[in-house]
Amino acid sequence: MKDLRVERDVQTETNKIEARGVQVFYGTNHAIKDVDVDILDKTVTAFIGPSGCGKSTFLRCLNRMNDTVASARVEGKILLENEDIYDARVDPVQLRAKVGMVFQKPNPFPKSIYDNVAYGPRIHGLTRNKSELDEIVEKSLRRAALWNEVKDRLHAGGTGLSGGQQQRLCIARAIATSPEVLLMDEPCSALDPIATAQVEELIDELRTDYSVVIVTHSMQQAARVSQRTAFFHLGNLVEYGETGQIFTNPKDPRTESYISGRIG
Repeated sequence: MKDLRVERDVQTETNKIEARGVQVFYGTNHAIKDVDVDILDKTVTAFIGPSGCGKSTFLRCLNRMNDTVASARVEGKILLENEDIYDARVDPVQLRAKVGMVFQKPNPFPKSIYDNVAYGPRIHGLTRNKSELDEIVEKSLRRAALWNEVKDRLHAGGTGLSGGQQQRLCIARAIATSPEVLLMDEPCSALDPIATAQVEELIDELRTDYSVVIVTHSMQQAARVSQRTAFFHLGNLVEYGETGQIFTNPKDPRTESYISGRIG
């Protein structure tokens, strides 16, 4: 499979998200400890690390998904373009339109393909009429590299698609609200190698428009799709930098141990 990471130079670097002193507690369990990180715009950032190291927990901080867990408490600051997303005036529903999320297991709604993609624009009032909605649905399915496969059956159920198609439908649904950031929590772990390759190629294309953050258990995938990599271990952000540097010349011995397979 081709190396997607080296195909296009990273554009001028600007921070999309800035996290400072982020701590996450689930009851008495201290899950994330004092994380500082800048996530660049129009860049794919991979979060790697052993199971239970905090990478998915931190990802969920970026669109306040942890708000849905009663025992969760988040401290510190997370700024999206200099706005504190945990400010009391921020509506989490509106935030999640700006910071979309794709989950590990494809989870299309039990609705038609069309209605899956149209759902977000409808609830956020992004269109004035049916033709505008049609346009967003088509554009989102095209961006998710799914349009040609489903254009003749838009009113068939989304759950009838293959696993890879369902995941691309979920990506189309996430980008239909024109988000600024796209979060992906192990988006390929339930997919076969061919569907994985399609989603990886799609991730590389999406970074022309979005800041993409992906949690992956596959170091090979992180090396293929990302320009920046963050290594988490035991709730700590151990090391963060350019993907090539993290994989070939890590600064922290724990990173080196994980990448070489001695811990994990």
